[in-house]
Amino acid sequence: MAKNTRKAAECFLKGTQAIKIENFGIARVMLLKAHELDKDNPDIMLRLGQVLIAVGYAQDAVIVLRKCVKRKPNFPDSLLLLSQALMGINEIDEMHAVLDKALTWDPTHGACLHAKLTGYINSGQLELASQVVERAKKIADPHPLILLSRAKLARVLKEYGEGIDAVEALLAHPKALDRHKRSARFELGHLYDAMGEYDQAFESFKLANAGHQQGKRLHAEPLISMWTPEMLNAIPHSSIDSHRPVFIVGMPRSGTTLTEQILSAHPVVSAIGECPLIAQMLRRRSPTSLSARDIDSYAQEYLDHLSHCVGDDQIRVIDKHIGAERTLGLISRMFPNAKVINCLRDPIDTCLSCYFQNFGTNVPFSRDLVQLGKQYLAYQQVMDHWREVLDIEIYPSRYEELVADPEPKARELVAHIGLEFDEACLRFHESRKHVATASSVQVRRPIYQSSRQRWRNYEHHLAPLIEQLGEHANTDSDLSSSTNSSIEDGA
Repeated sequence: MAKNTRKAAECFLKGTQAIKIENFGIARVMLLKAHELDKDNPDIMLRLGQVLIAVGYAQDAVIVLRKCVKRKPNFPDSLLLLSQALMGINEIDEMHAVLDKALTWDPTHGACLHAKLTGYINSGQLELASQVVERAKKIADPHPLILLSRAKLARVLKEYGEGIDAVEALLAHPKALDRHKRSARFELGHLYDAMGEYDQAFESFKLANAGHQQGKRLHAEPLISMWTPEMLNAIPHSSIDSHRPVFIVGMPRSGTTLTEQILSAHPVVSAIGECPLIAQMLRRRSPTSLSARDIDSYAQEYLDHLSHCVGDDQIRVIDKHIGAERTLGLISRMFPNAKVINCLRDPIDTCLSCYFQNFGTNVPFSRDLVQLGKQYLAYQQVMDHWREVLDIEIYPSRYEELVADPEPKARELVAHIGLEFDEACLRFHESRKHVATASSVQVRRPIYQSSRQRWRNYEHHLAPLIEQLGEHANTDSDLSSSTNSSIEDGA
């Protein structure tokens, strides 16, 4: 029985209002409180699950949403959110089973069909994705997300005219919401980009980003002034001697997924995607208050999480730790033997590729070219600081060098994490593993160089970004490697 339904309703209202303005920290606090006060309310569970997914607590979201589904077993929206949480913990078979259950209840549910198609594309199962689209084509007056699914698959299959038709139908659909139209404009941008219609592509991306709220970015100075050598020396090292964790860091779209896939193709390496656990630890309490026992406890908790995700057989486990520029100080104390790989790519290409991606709420600084330039500069400042003050090696992996001559660079990456090279690392694109990032399509194809200096196609649109990057914007570099852009863009 609810402890206090009135107070729970107040917290629920505040939580849902915070969701609307993308303040997920406040939303999580309010909805957790509402759930505590009214534990059997499925509406509270549904929104709490949504927020937990958004802030990276996928395992917690699965627990909450399973309870929600029990309370409302035939409600497709709760099943859809549960499928997203399951994807977050890489339970892909169960994810599809949950979506199938939702579609049994409502075969026309656009979001569930879109999620199922995206899941198949992310794991390289294009025949199954095509079957979803063919089934959806039989639906009269299809949901806007069904049209988006058709456009997404058409782009993957290089059927660009069909994709554009589907997007235009979505934009004209009377039931299309603003978020559907944003996604459609991102998709339209990619379609035009693939066709070489760069001005039309940029206009589509610009409209898509304009529909998002402008989000926060990294500020380097407070972080650098906090993590001084004196502060680091005040935090004890863990006594747990583990070489298992490997952290891949970098700006989004800088080659992090490509690097992850090359390494995880090795027979004794697994990957857990983008794990938020260490960032959550950093928020629990001040690092300078941590004792040796606390640090050991954090390290063991993280290692237990790796075992839970991938078992105990793999020698190395990769955490593609986007945002690790904030957590490397704590990582260096938890795992003094940690291997860190910093992915680097041409600054303009990196920022432009971020601008072209529909990250939803996950990368809020990606929606404006000036903000992207500031984020890039702040990221570089922080990583320069870590290289000076940390006693762990940070290996620089340059995207352009990796795609220009993959084998020697792949060998260097494998050597950096302390393993013998395996030829499977050069055949990573043959893997059927699920890849739940913006790079899912790219890593299904062999490496080639079509995205080097992609920004040249858009140069006359990029003055605000180039001005912000300043000396980091190397606009005088040799153009001999520049080719038309394609789908293989900075995975």
